[in-house]
Amino acid sequence: MTERNNKLDEISEQLNENIIAVKGTLELMDTSVTEDDLHDLLLKSMQRMDVIQKLSNDMLAALQSCLDKMAK
Repeated sequence: MTERNNKLDEISEQLNENIIAVKGTLELMDTSVTEDDLHDLLLKSMQRMDVIQKLSNDMLAALQSCLDKMAK
């Protein structure tokens, strides 16, 4: 159980880190000076959102695994 808890904690921490990074990037977008800056910030946000999506899928898979093991 501890290994699963550690895995879920790790995924949760990574999700939080990426969400905070996206929020910061979006705040920077509000103050961006040039179109190139804005474009770069949008790309960074999209990359972080891809990471968040992957981590969310990993978390759901880990939770499903836990539920499957509990049902046995």
